[in-house]
Amino acid sequence: MRLASRVAVLFVVGMLVVALSAAGALGQSSSPSASAASTGPLTFTYADVSPPSSLNPLVGYLGTDYTIWALNYDIPINFSTKDFSPDFDHSIVTSVDTSSDGMTFTYHMRSGLKWSDGQPFTANDVAWTLNFYKKYNVPNYSSDLALMDRAEAINDTTFVLHSKQPTSFYSGKSVFLYEYILPEHIWGKYENDYKAAKRVANDNPQEAVGSGPFIITKYVKNQYVQLDRNPYYWGDAVGMRPHVDRVVYQIFGNQDAEAAALQSGSIDFGYFTTPSILNTLKSRGIITQGANIPSFVEIGINTGSAYETDPAGGFTPHGDGARALTDVVVRQAIRRAIDSSVLVDRVMQGYASPADSPVQPGATTGDWNPGPNDPDLSFNIAAANQMLDQAGYKMGSDGVRIDPKTGKPLEFRFYSRTTDQPSIDIVPYVQEWLKEIGIKIDPQTLNSNKLGNVILAGDYDMFVWGWYPNPDPNYILNIFTCAQRPPNPNVYRNSDSYYCNPEYDKLFHEQETTIDPARRVEIVHQMQSILYRDEPYIMLWYDQSLQAHTKGWTGFVPQPAEGGDWLATYGPLSFISVRPVTAAANAGGGGSAAVWVIALALIALAVIVALLVRRARRSEVDEA
Repeated sequence: MRLASRVAVLFVVGMLVVALSAAGALGQSSSPSASAASTGPLTFTYADVSPPSSLNPLVGYLGTDYTIWALNYDIPINFSTKDFSPDFDHSIVTSVDTSSDGMTFTYHMRSGLKWSDGQPFTANDVAWTLNFYKKYNVPNYSSDLALMDRAEAINDTTFVLHSKQPTSFYSGKSVFLYEYILPEHIWGKYENDYKAAKRVANDNPQEAVGSGPFIITKYVKNQYVQLDRNPYYWGDAVGMRPHVDRVVYQIFGNQDAEAAALQSGSIDFGYFTTPSILNTLKSRGIITQGANIPSFVEIGINTGSAYETDPAGGFTPHGDGARALTDVVVRQAIRRAIDSSVLVDRVMQGYASPADSPVQPGATTGDWNPGPNDPDLSFNIAAANQMLDQAGYKMGSDGVRIDPKTGKPLEFRFYSRTTDQPSIDIVPYVQEWLKEIGIKIDPQTLNSNKLGNVILAGDYDMFVWGWYPNPDPNYILNIFTCAQRPPNPNVYRNSDSYYCNPEYDKLFHEQETTIDPARRVEIVHQMQSILYRDEPYIMLWYDQSLQAHTKGWTGFVPQPAEGGDWLATYGPLSFISVRPVTAAANAGGGGSAAVWVIALALIALAVIVALLVRRARRSEVDEA
């Protein structure tokens, strides 16, 4: 009996060990990352429905592109994930000295930096890049470098930026230089051939030589972008070693397919624009959030691409926008006829807040709200009708007002984007509201690239799109300057409203050159008032970023720290920190397969013990 009992105990213990081992294996395989680790490079896959406009930092303009560039390249000073302040601890620049006249700025870099091909990365690369961007007025960087006269390298770890006028922009007190630094030994051959530089696909490791934690190694158009770990990444030496070997950006044709992939575990993280999809994912156990980010959505208006005569920036009239939209009264009436609160509630399901200004709340110049000296443009259909009546826009027999200057009806093309469901969902609301004030809209839907070309050509009236501005408002304010209008249908500039106001331009220059931070805030707020009055954008909402990830991943670093973007797309730090959840952590999260295996093992254990105890009792009886 004693021998039999001992064997039984050993058998039961063995069964429990096997069961627990199986539970651990199941818990591990439930994580796509852990599975990938056993078969190849440990890969983190994030997804969206937005193909890159270009992987070339001279050409691309979408937020999608900037996220990828932030992994492949460095900017001089990174944004803190806490609050967008300068983060010298995680940057290639460690400090900045400013001259007493506010015109010379000395940047000190880390030593021993290398590019992903093993070549030295020095201050010469930084100076060359900034001068190259300046020389060709590259649109992505033109506003940041407008005051820069030149950059020069003093030695391998020091470069100096000379300003044309006193400014606080380059002092390092805030992150202002949002310029991706390129290797001169790769891009220097294009020094005198900007057109050739713009044709670089930048979709392979030979072209996309960078200094960031991951390097672009492959791009299959409209499918995915693959980035692999940079073997020479400087961050490894300062506690920034990535936890994964590969990052993949997966591109989907629609959000339903993306959501299905997230649920199946074939991707790890997804960005969405449709609140109902996010809510469905949440109900099915996917981790979700509406992240607070500096982002907004607007109805952009063609304020006069075909009619403006100011030649600033080399502008020549082009396109066929409606003349009536050059009238600020019409634009203000449209503003008064659209209820952003309703759109936030019904279209965004609360994942947004009504907006008044393209300078987002939380910007470095502080919050702004319309004041007593600003026009009342709050939602009011009756007031909007009264404005149009007084301006002479008489109602036609078909319910559409007539432009008294041209005799044409107020009928406007209204473009939404195929990949952005909210831009489509707002159409019936806007259509009905504008109908009530005698304006007819003709909705059309295009993909982002086609809509971009339509805007460049000036062949539009209204569109729905959005921006993800820098924390400093200089960039977003710059897009409304006269010089940012596309000069012709073949040259990209950042303006998509063709707004031009010399009064506004003067203030923009003043806010660039003041070295008094308080004075700059005052000027920026004046500029916000002008934009509110003139309505080149009908501001709809400040949107949250709708994000979701599987339970198999952890280590996300939100930016800003309070409810911010999980992937901290103003820099690479979250991609560096993200890592698989351990098998033990999976087992501890109720509802996992591992928990069920353990439960079944314990039930089996109880049954076996009961049988063995019963058998032992019988033996004792027999022996008695």
